[in-house]
Amino acid sequence: MQIINANKYCKFITNRLSFHQHNVRLCTTLQLGELLSEYNENTAKELANKIIQKRQAIIQNLNRDIIPEGCKNCIYRINENTSTNYLIEEIDLYYWYHCNCGCFYCSYRDETKGEFSDRQKEGNPLIYKTIKELYHHNQISKNNLYINFGGGELGVLKEFPKLINLFLRNNVNNIWCESSGIKYSKAVENVLKRGKGYITIAVCAGTRETYKKIKQRDKYNQVMKNLSKYVKAAKKYKNNPDNSKNVLSKYIILKGFNDTKEELDKWLTESKQYGLEQVEISMEFCWGIQNKTGQKVEDYNYELFEYAENRCKEIGLVLRKNPTSLAIMKKGIY
Repeated sequence: MQIINANKYCKFITNRLSFHQHNVRLCTTLQLGELLSEYNENTAKELANKIIQKRQAIIQNLNRDIIPEGCKNCIYRINENTSTNYLIEEIDLYYWYHCNCGCFYCSYRDETKGEFSDRQKEGNPLIYKTIKELYHHNQISKNNLYINFGGGELGVLKEFPKLINLFLRNNVNNIWCESSGIKYSKAVENVLKRGKGYITIAVCAGTRETYKKIKQRDKYNQVMKNLSKYVKAAKKYKNNPDNSKNVLSKYIILKGFNDTKEELDKWLTESKQYGLEQVEISMEFCWGIQNKTGQKVEDYNYELFEYAENRCKEIGLVLRKNPTSLAIMKKGIY
């Protein structure tokens, strides 16, 4: 096959696979990308075959200059070189909504009706088997694979440890986990101890009171203690002295709740005191894009990003700026 024009087709189309609650798609941007299959097949083998056939057809069409319908108007399409072997190099696992936290800003609240609990639940066992099938058919890169866990809470997803073990057995080195941090995960601990990935916990507060307002759980102290435990686990990996930076506390700016320098400063100070070395700041863009399309990005986002950058330099924290937030802020409108 010829090399696809990188200025027209991003690697999400050729090298990404995204498992959502009801279907499998090319990617997991807010515009979801091209549909590959619904979960209406009887077996994992059938689902895997359908994914393989659809991906092959898409790549053949790209070489004829035909872009997938679901990608034509995507504002997140990135101009990067695509891999010429077209293997799956990134897998998103955003297929369940069950959570143990009640964040008012959550983009899944319509599906969960605002309900949350600590009870463990099964997500979709078909997905584990389908990924095994894709490995069997040599569709997944064995040298350069990123795994993204998001959606609901991984700590209450029954098959989460099983999925983690599958990826570790296949030598995956980049497993990114999003968690509420309320339930400590031994599976995540294992990832960190072996230097195989990262965890981000959206704390969004520097005080117990603010956390409770945002999350609807009085679990601030527990979350901070779990963050500290994850940092200690990451430090046990001796091959990389910076591995503890793979544990991040995240601050999503929420108007009327934590959009002040005072609260942001408390969060940074607390993060430092609990042993964190890296933090992440983000706009609240999911709700914003759904409800503010075309509107100007508020000034306080720019001000707080700048404040966080300066304050992190002062107290010795590494700051990660959320990439999607940066793209929206650069554009200036939702």
